[in-house]
Amino acid sequence: MNSDLEHILIDGASRLGVSLSEAQAAAFGVYLDELLKWNRRINLTAITSPREVVIKHFLDSLSICRLIPEGPARAVDIGTGAGFPGLPLKIARPGLDVTLDEPNRKKAAFLRHMARTLGLEGVSVVEDKVEDIQPGEGGFGVVLSRAFRDPALLLPLVRPLLAESGLVALSLGPENTLEPPEGWRMLSEEEITLPYSDIGRRLVVYVPA
Repeated sequence: MNSDLEHILIDGASRLGVSLSEAQAAAFGVYLDELLKWNRRINLTAITSPREVVIKHFLDSLSICRLIPEGPARAVDIGTGAGFPGLPLKIARPGLDVTLDEPNRKKAAFLRHMARTLGLEGVSVVEDKVEDIQPGEGGFGVVLSRAFRDPALLLPLVRPLLAESGLVALSLGPENTLEPPEGWRMLSEEEITLPYSDIGRRLVVYVPA
């Protein structure tokens, strides 16, 4: 990652309330290089400009940091694709135990490669549909998703995955409706603009009612 991109990453993260060390910034540089290299062989993302990846994938993912309680937690990222938002959040918050859910076999192989390459402990990859994910004992404290689908469709699917006091943290675009289905309530909502862009996001937390 060149110095201009590193500045955008570190400064943009800071504007989102996330402080990145030099080692964490270097990990994002490796992530960027591997993502673009693998993307030439398999379709990981339609975004191929390094600057756009930093803004639209890395910073977009890091914006969700503010929704996750401090301290250790078990999180599952539904429909993670090339690892967003789960892998950037893991880099920024090493204490998170992250399960990356991606049914596409080739994308899942990339995720495992990235976890090994970055030496990340506490990362697992599953290739299941949402309905088939095994939450393990106690369930997940945090369910993550980035514009996966409208909350009214997503929330009932992930309810079995949640721990007793768990929450669902979503990054939604302007096209998504916010109204939760029966049995859920919106705990918080915040509108932001991604740094170095005019892209709007709505950061929303839902909990069972």
